[in-house]
Amino acid sequence: MAMVLKNNKLATMSLGELNKNIVEKGKRMTRLASGKKIVGASDGASEFSITEKMQVQLRSLGQNIENTRTGHSLLSVGAGGIEKIVEELRGMKELAINAANDTNTDADRATLQKEFDQKKQDIADIVATTNYNGKLLLDGTYARKHSGMIQTGGSSGGTVSPYGPRGAQGAVTRPFTGAERTWPGTDTSTAVTIDEGGSYTIPSNFHGTVTISNLAAAAGIMLSGESALTNVNIVVDDTATGADLWINGLTITNSTDTSIIQFTGSDNTLTLLGNSTLTQNTSGATQAVVDMGGGLTVQGNGSTLTVNNYGSTYGSTYGACIGTDAGSTSSGNLLVENANLTLNSYQGSSLGSGANGGSVGNITIDNSTVNVTGHYFSGIGSGCGSSSCGDIVIRQSTINDLNGHESDNGRMLGSIDTCIGSGYSGSSCGNITLDSTIVNGANRDSPLVGAGNVSTCGNIYVSNTDVIGYSTGGAGIGSGIGGVAGDIYIRNETKVQHESPYGAAIGAGQDGTVGTIYISRSSLDLLDATNAYSDSTHIIPGIGRGAGDSTAGTLSIEELEDDPPQDPSELVPFDFQGTPLIIHTGTKANQHMRCYIEDLGLKALGIENAEVTTQEKATKLLGNPRDPNEVGILDKAINYALGEATQVGAYMSRLEQTQATLTVNQENTTAAESTIRDADMAVEMTAMVKANILSQSSQAMLAQANQVSSSVLDLLG
Repeated sequence: MAMVLKNNKLATMSLGELNKNIVEKGKRMTRLASGKKIVGASDGASEFSITEKMQVQLRSLGQNIENTRTGHSLLSVGAGGIEKIVEELRGMKELAINAANDTNTDADRATLQKEFDQKKQDIADIVATTNYNGKLLLDGTYARKHSGMIQTGGSSGGTVSPYGPRGAQGAVTRPFTGAERTWPGTDTSTAVTIDEGGSYTIPSNFHGTVTISNLAAAAGIMLSGESALTNVNIVVDDTATGADLWINGLTITNSTDTSIIQFTGSDNTLTLLGNSTLTQNTSGATQAVVDMGGGLTVQGNGSTLTVNNYGSTYGSTYGACIGTDAGSTSSGNLLVENANLTLNSYQGSSLGSGANGGSVGNITIDNSTVNVTGHYFSGIGSGCGSSSCGDIVIRQSTINDLNGHESDNGRMLGSIDTCIGSGYSGSSCGNITLDSTIVNGANRDSPLVGAGNVSTCGNIYVSNTDVIGYSTGGAGIGSGIGGVAGDIYIRNETKVQHESPYGAAIGAGQDGTVGTIYISRSSLDLLDATNAYSDSTHIIPGIGRGAGDSTAGTLSIEELEDDPPQDPSELVPFDFQGTPLIIHTGTKANQHMRCYIEDLGLKALGIENAEVTTQEKATKLLGNPRDPNEVGILDKAINYALGEATQVGAYMSRLEQTQATLTVNQENTTAAESTIRDADMAVEMTAMVKANILSQSSQAMLAQANQVSSSVLDLLG
């Protein structure tokens, strides 16, 4: 073997092996010390990236679990406050029962009133002090902010409609409890008057007018029919506030230009207890089939009310199905809750104002199903010919435009103009709000939602809603042919599937105009709009202009966040849903739970002015059968509070389930991350021992190799 002095190859090779073994030994020591197989990107770039993302997810899941726990604690505080309020209300009812007893004198009742007032103050104190981290929970701050809470003289006399599945009907807010009464006329009578509360059956041979007077003091009246009736008119001739009429299985067909049901007072209630059909079959009729008077609430329990308004030759009626007569104005509001309606009309709206200058106030639909069909008008909103209505708010409901030229007894039911909004030819409506609703329809020259043909509407707010249908010249959401709509706000995974040869899915119809279009990414991703942000060309399907000379403002399309902004100075005041408590349970902006807690104050409970100072006042609190405006005020308050307790309990149950789901996700993600990153300690210890032995061996070999040069020098010496 050659003897080399300058380059000691054996020593160099030994040094290289020693360094490799030292590096390997270091890796194994790091893994044993950390317990991780993947410590850095050098241990596996892809595995390191995956596990780091998993670490982010694990930390997020941990915070989500903490959020659900604190959210549950927050709601527990609210639930505790509501339970105390219910307990105080029970005590108030006991005091009212005591005060109603004739063994007490008015002096005794004055003493009871002091305790009664103290309990009212206790409720006010509970509302004022029930808070979590400074957030007051029971004062209405986190309410849905819409009408329908307990009223002592209002329209519904009940609680807010429960938010269940879209269009699912619950029980009526106040069931009928009146006694059976004898019909006050003969079978052949042409006119009868009813002024005593109770349940009446209209004889099959009756043809004429039923006048209901003094209804507000008659504990409500229910009408049913022995069989199908003809030419029967029901006039609720009562100008007092709060008239209540129940109908149960009532079928009436009229051939005269007169409303089948006519309310004259304000804040009236029509309650549906069984399937009923009301048909106005008169050419040129101008009266509404159900005249709302100064304001009307229609409520149901799952039964269907069908209202037909068409003449012997289709297309010759002008009043609304439910609303106002042609040319008649009402400043009252229309509220539909827990109801199932099928409405067929022509130039007056199905639900809203009559044609030719008719008008109504605001229209609200909660938790209902409404089927509409007809021509030239808005299904829900204003009729044709310069008619108008106020704001339209629809929540948790299903709206179907049945249209499609259906045949009914030889008459063709043509397609309506606008499904929700303003009707044809110079009509108008206020702002339109849709939340958690399904809209199905096929229209002519107008949009499914918005401003009708050459008509106008205000801003359009749509959240968590499906709008599906077809229009000849109108948009899906926006304006019809020549129509003008305000700004459009689309949020929270709103789905729009709209076919039209001339109108945009969201925006302007043919020759129409809308303002600025705001849309969230979650909604944009659901829209088939490859040219969604084009600023000049005709976009179908998509967002922006329709055909012809249509405009969409400056065609400004801006992206929104899904969460409603909290700062009132922000551009988009998208708070029509109220201001819920947000319990955030995910890593994205819209992965949260919205919790609403209605106002539990004395005014909301309807007991702000309640007294037991006299036997009469105490009796009214317990339920006076002669006065439906004060039937069971304390019972209504208790039911309202219990309803809120149930809702909060449901939120808490959902959070518990969410926490359980998050915990399972955390466990599974941890196991998956462990598979990739965690070290097998047995393998690492074996490798460590191997690397240690090899490094020691390398040191020995290096020392031996270094002795070769010394041997050469010895020879030279």
